[in-house]
Amino acid sequence: MPHAPTKSPRPLLFAACCAVLLMATPPAWAADPPKRGAEDWFRDGARQLAEGLLDEAVASFQQCVEAKPDLKECWFNLGVAFGRKRAFAQEARAYTEAVRLDPKYARAHFNLAVVYEDLGQADKALDHYRKALEADANAQDARLNLAMLLLKLGRTDAAIAEFETSVQQKPDNAEAFFDLGGAYEIRADKQAEPARTAGFRKAIEAYYKCIALDRRHHRAFYNIGVVHGRLQDVDGEINAYRKAIELESGYTPALYNLAFALRDKGDRAGAISALERYIALVGTNSAEARFRAAAEAELARLRAMK
Repeated sequence: MPHAPTKSPRPLLFAACCAVLLMATPPAWAADPPKRGAEDWFRDGARQLAEGLLDEAVASFQQCVEAKPDLKECWFNLGVAFGRKRAFAQEARAYTEAVRLDPKYARAHFNLAVVYEDLGQADKALDHYRKALEADANAQDARLNLAMLLLKLGRTDAAIAEFETSVQQKPDNAEAFFDLGGAYEIRADKQAEPARTAGFRKAIEAYYKCIALDRRHHRAFYNIGVVHGRLQDVDGEINAYRKAIELESGYTPALYNLAFALRDKGDRAGAISALERYIALVGTNSAEARFRAAAEAELARLRAMK
């Protein structure tokens, strides 16, 4: 925010009139302190926000908007402060005022959309993601969030269209290709042949584009393994899981799936080894209790085989 221009010092008075004027002027120590303006409150709020003093920041930004109600940046920062306090309803009101003052305020529309997602108001979130994109067609965060929300709502084709636009606009975004692959996979899983297989192949292609941009993207290799499994391509499945584990040795989903893929291929020793590693890694992690139980049962079965 620009600083207020510094006022020029008052000119010196002529000596002839000084005696009278000095008698009428109160001493400096008795003068009222200068009145604080919106810029002063804004600077205080920005500093307090940076220092994590959220209550103080909220108070300062509220003083700022009282002093200058048409200052959209102050409403925006008031929303940020409320958001960090998880006061979502108040956060939404602050951003709403910011976009009322400037309907093309892309960042405020984006933040408002995120708040509405937090509040479970998907339609309003979609509306403000789209308004953010109307204000800035290259706002990748808004486009990707819009696509993910559409996917969550089951509007897969619309989500894919947004993901495809995203990778066209920014072809160096590995995560966008990863998300696009996931959307292709979801759509393919609902289709009949031959569209199903074609869709899964398209998903694998998107995941490999992600890997070309980020060669250590173990989750993309894991997803490639899952898709190969759905295509009944056990060799491709095993190779992809092994690559994921090579990149991230403690990645338990890949170890778990690898064990069962090796079993399906007839590699009993390999399956036993993978299951043992998986069980050792997950330990007593409650989030994996169901999978651990299945792994232990399968391990016991394989060990009992002659």
